[in-house]
Amino acid sequence: MRYTTIIDITEYPTVRRSRNAILLYLHMALRAGWHDVDRDIVDASIRSLAADTGLTLSATRHALGTLLKAQLIARQGTVWLVRKWIPEQAITPRAKTARQQQQIEAAAQRRKEQEERDRQEAIERAQRLSLQSQGKTSFMLYYEDLLLKAKAGDPEAERLVKRHKETYEAHLQSFNQKAT
Repeated sequence: MRYTTIIDITEYPTVRRSRNAILLYLHMALRAGWHDVDRDIVDASIRSLAADTGLTLSATRHALGTLLKAQLIARQGTVWLVRKWIPEQAITPRAKTARQQQQIEAAAQRRKEQEERDRQEAIERAQRLSLQSQGKTSFMLYYEDLLLKAKAGDPEAERLVKRHKETYEAHLQSFNQKAT
């Protein structure tokens, strides 16, 4: 005798309303393998599932569709993956004081800011890779933008162009050496 876990399907109204979907999910959850190599896998055709559960072929197809929409099962090649558990989500404790509430809000704000910084870094990394594929660095683009401003008559840009000319030429030479 062995035991298995299943998801509480009463939280899925479309599944709960279909007796065939309930029967098929329970059957697949019980038939799923429990070893490391076949954990939560059912290797069965639609016809064999229909025969094992006593459902018609069309009722089995409909029940499989319902379970697929609810993401309780998934098709992977010729086998079915049965989802029998949901990853646990941490429950955040409620604040008991105003100070705790402020700390929770501050932590959420820090998380949000960190996610934004990570997203921005990913965008910048992609831009750097794109520039490198074109044979330029971000400094080279900055310098070329200064050149345009200097030609338009900006005195500060002219000063910066003179100051950074050697660095720009070093970057340009570095890329030319990498290209050859």
